[in-house]
This record gives sequence, C-alpha cells and structure tokens, in this order.
Amino acid sequence: MLLIRPATPHDLDALHAIERSATELYDEAGFPRGAIEPRSADDVRELLRYTTVLLALDADEPIGYISYHARGPFLHLEEIAVRRDCQRRGCGLALARQYLAAAEADPQCSHLSLLAFVAAHWAVNLYTRLGFQVLAHHAEHSAALPQIDLLRELIAHELSATRTPAEARQAMIRPVADRDIRAPERPPAP
Repeated sequence: MLLIRPATPHDLDALHAIERSATELYDEAGFPRGAIEPRSADDVRELLRYTTVLLALDADEPIGYISYHARGPFLHLEEIAVRRDCQRRGCGLALARQYLAAAEADPQCSHLSLLAFVAAHWAVNLYTRLGFQVLAHHAEHSAALPQIDLLRELIAHELSATRTPAEARQAMIRPVADRDIRAPERPPAP
C-alpha cells in the first residue's frame, strides 16, 4: 500500500537515492549521458528547506517524492521523482494528485506551473493527462494570467541552466479547478 507523507531531514539519504535512480530513465531514453544530472545531496537539502516535499513509501520503502512551492498565485512543481524499479505503478500519478489537491486547498492559488523536458515524453504525457498545457499555447491569454511576471522570472531562471538541446524545457500551466481567470464570473445568488 502506498503511503505519502511529508519528508523530513531524516529522509535526505532516501530522497537523494530516489533522485539518482529516477535520473537513470533519462539515460535509458536516449538523453546524452550526463546531460541530466541528479540533484546533489545539497540540492535535495535545499528542497527540504524551501519547498513542500512529500515522500511516497511502499511498505515503508521510500520509492518516490514530489517537491513544489508557491510563487505568487502559482503553485510551481519542482520535481516528481520515482525510483526506476518502481516506475509505471502509479506512484508518480499519486504524488501529482497530492500536488493538485494542495493547489485546490490554497485559496490564493489560481494556477499550477512546471517546467518539463521537451524530450521527456513520459513526463509531458503525465502532465498533459493532468490538464497542463504548454504556456506558449496560452500566449494570447498569458498577459491576463495573474502576476505572470513572477512565473516568467521563474521560467527564465530555470531555463538559464539549459546547456544542451536535450535539456530543452517548456513551461506548462494548468488553472486550478473552478478558479480559471478566464472563466466567466458567476452571477450573484438571488
């Protein structure tokens, strides 16, 4: 049975092991060796300090994690990582659902955001199934997104780390259910 709980500093070794294992998928998918490096132990420690990190366990065995943080009205996904030997069993989807639920529970959140590697079709497919769309598809509406400059700043910072074409990433967004800023206002109750 899958259990998802908040990660603590005591989970650092397990989180880092998940990160290293999950990154193997990029090598297997044909990304140039070394193009996608796992987060270092220090980077994972920073995630624990500055983001919400949830750990997925199967029979007390750590198998995956998710990290996200608020950026203005956006709940930004930093990472979903599942141990390579435990992938394709629903753990990533279960973690993503926790992220969606956190956004829906936050009255200040209007949209979810993330950056996905363009060539990581498995990730892009998951995000698309969850209702995310490439931000470029929203170009005509992006000016209407609340505090879009905060999201653009975050995207620019993350994209500046791209070193090779294999690392090309795209921004994806999804409105929180019933809070899409483009949805018509409901008339007041009589």
